[in-house]
Amino acid sequence: MASAGSCVNNLPGYEGELPFTLETGYIGVGEEGEVQIFYLFVESQRNPFIDPLLLWLVGGPGCSALSAFFFENGPLVMNGNYSGELPKLELNPYAWSHTLNMMYIDIPVGTGFSYSETQEGYYSSDILWVEHAYEFLQKWFIDHPKFRSNPFYIGGGSYSGITTGPLVQKVYEGYIARRQPLINIKGYLLASPSVDVYHDTNMKVLYAYQRTLISEALYKSMKENCNDNYVIIDPENTKCVSDYEDYSELVRYINEQQIMEPLCITTPGMNRGILQEVKDPPTFWCRSYYHILVDAWANDENVRKALHVREGTKEEFLRCNRTLAYTTTRLNTVEYYRNLTNANLQALVYCSDLDMNIPHLATQHWINSFNMSIRDKWHAWFVDGQVAGYTEIYKMKEDHYLTYVIVKARRWTCGPNI
Repeated sequence: MASAGSCVNNLPGYEGELPFTLETGYIGVGEEGEVQIFYLFVESQRNPFIDPLLLWLVGGPGCSALSAFFFENGPLVMNGNYSGELPKLELNPYAWSHTLNMMYIDIPVGTGFSYSETQEGYYSSDILWVEHAYEFLQKWFIDHPKFRSNPFYIGGGSYSGITTGPLVQKVYEGYIARRQPLINIKGYLLASPSVDVYHDTNMKVLYAYQRTLISEALYKSMKENCNDNYVIIDPENTKCVSDYEDYSELVRYINEQQIMEPLCITTPGMNRGILQEVKDPPTFWCRSYYHILVDAWANDENVRKALHVREGTKEEFLRCNRTLAYTTTRLNTVEYYRNLTNANLQALVYCSDLDMNIPHLATQHWINSFNMSIRDKWHAWFVDGQVAGYTEIYKMKEDHYLTYVIVKARRWTCGPNI
């Protein structure tokens, strides 16, 4: 069963008392509760017992919930002015917790501050991810009955697109079966999600061509010689091999996650040197340098005490743990999302137009394969009179819709004081 969550009033690096309610804790899942999932729960600053509750899953796999807590939609951000002590924390003016209850969990086991009480418990997979997340939710809602009537949503980005669909379906099936505790699920949202690994990878070539990262001549040659398959290349097909080598060289120094930003390499072995650069930031600034600050912050003893991290469970915190004993068994979860078009759920899928790692073209591909009727045709949306992106709304079941949004991202031109 769940251990009671603890309220966090102050966080090292933030001046003063937190202006929102933050709870952290562990919930045991799996056989005999051996897998201990660490979570952060931020109450809505508007009306926590009425506002929707969103479980946000971070990609990876193996990237901690602190990634989203500080760098995506969480209530705090890290100030780039690193003094050599702890990174400074500031309120995020765009935090989703202004109007939503936000739940972040370190999943799968071995991620962030989550751990197993047995060595065998550290073996995980995308299937266990879903099973553990569902068990986590059941136990959390038993422990937090005041939130059971809140509209509940599940969201995630990047790799968690593979696990979000199966988890939403499992929670929805439990809701239909009136399984207790009843989780009042109303929909899901995805951010540049990986749903079909083959098409995610294959569409990179077309994306590179549309973004003029490669020439038209090379694209046409690749299309003809590789027969539109750039994932499984026959080594005997010398023309395709040659074209793909040319393509690889051209995109070699492109930052796939944001093609207008510099490609930076950050590894644990480089942390000390990067932290020195953060103190005295160079002109060639990289967004990923901020990620190193999370490790410095989360490995501080006072921070761990404030978050109520159990002593002796994690020797070293890593924002993204690349050494998980994790098995990927699902490379395509399109059918789960197809099934969800027949559920009484709302859906929002949004992508950045500068993301080459999981191109929006791949997302459009699986959405279009559902052959849904269109409620609102493709059109621009605006912020302060400027085109901020494009959207199209599809009808699923009755008055339930899937809203697809393209966000026109801009290059991150500011320095570390952003």
